[in-house]
Amino acid sequence: MDCCNGVGRRKFLLLVAGSLLASMAPRRAYSFISIISEADESEIGKKADQEILGRFGRYRDQQLQAYVESIGQRLLSGIGPTSFRYSFKIVDMSDVNAMALPGGYIYITRGMLAMLNSEAQLAGVFGHEIGHVTSRHAAKQLTKALGAQILSLGLVAASPGGRQNAGEWARVSAALSDNVLMGYGREAELEADELGLRTAYRAGYDPGEMVAFLNAMKMKERLEALGYHGFKGTHPETIDRVVKAETMASILIGQGGGSLDVKANEYKAHLDGLVYGAKQDHRHLRIYVAKDGDTPTTVARDVLGDQQLAWEVANLNGVKEAATFHAGDQVKLLPPVSRGLYDGRQLKLSPN
Repeated sequence: MDCCNGVGRRKFLLLVAGSLLASMAPRRAYSFISIISEADESEIGKKADQEILGRFGRYRDQQLQAYVESIGQRLLSGIGPTSFRYSFKIVDMSDVNAMALPGGYIYITRGMLAMLNSEAQLAGVFGHEIGHVTSRHAAKQLTKALGAQILSLGLVAASPGGRQNAGEWARVSAALSDNVLMGYGREAELEADELGLRTAYRAGYDPGEMVAFLNAMKMKERLEALGYHGFKGTHPETIDRVVKAETMASILIGQGGGSLDVKANEYKAHLDGLVYGAKQDHRHLRIYVAKDGDTPTTVARDVLGDQQLAWEVANLNGVKEAATFHAGDQVKLLPPVSRGLYDGRQLKLSPN
């Protein structure tokens, strides 16, 4: 076999390297060496993007999509030149999740948007996903999962629909889906957490808001035994993640550098009408503008017509049931299933 010239020699060396890397199975995701080029990552992401949108669907709200994209681009402006062309898309899923594909394709579900309570929290989530891309976690995990088979990736991704490549792409797609939906392993998630906090901070956002989000996810995990990919079984224990995030956020905030953005009201104002939960339930988030002295209890009683919904109002807005809202605060509300009226009265929402 002639492996001493041109493409033949390069392919032979990469085959050997791929086999050795696959057999090593190192413990730390970020220490694993990828044999996938950045150009191939972009091609893989481009093709997988079509599958993600075809499988889950894109959420059709152009104004909300433009807002979400603007937050992603603000984060990128703080990290300087990048190897990939990033996009930030909302997928039509009720699950609380955010995902990153190779090449800079980043997604957030409408379920995640409904749970977040500030622009800074959204920035923290996007920063985490950007961290996965810049650290090339997907490429490293694909190399680890497929070994030498990964060498055909570039051709597979660049030749969509090719019958001879269907089997190869199916294996790549399956391995990629596992990592996108379930995460990249403990070390990779901790690395992405740190990078996400730094990215949000550099863009002028309060990193403490990401800690608040992680605490909310910890509560959700306890109540529902569910959570976004960062809380799956292959990821760091939730409490460990929160502690590490708290430490990092404190260090960053301690550096000073001026005021940091939270933008809770600005964020919530964009969620009015967002589809919540299963589509067939026909539920939408509504935004109520609080009066001075309002509490979750008074809002539940006076606006929703049911004081028993106070805990839901508090939980939805990331506050305690005893909290007091300020005049002008945007408050997320969730009308009960199949009820547009409350004791014969229309939902009392103050004008935005």
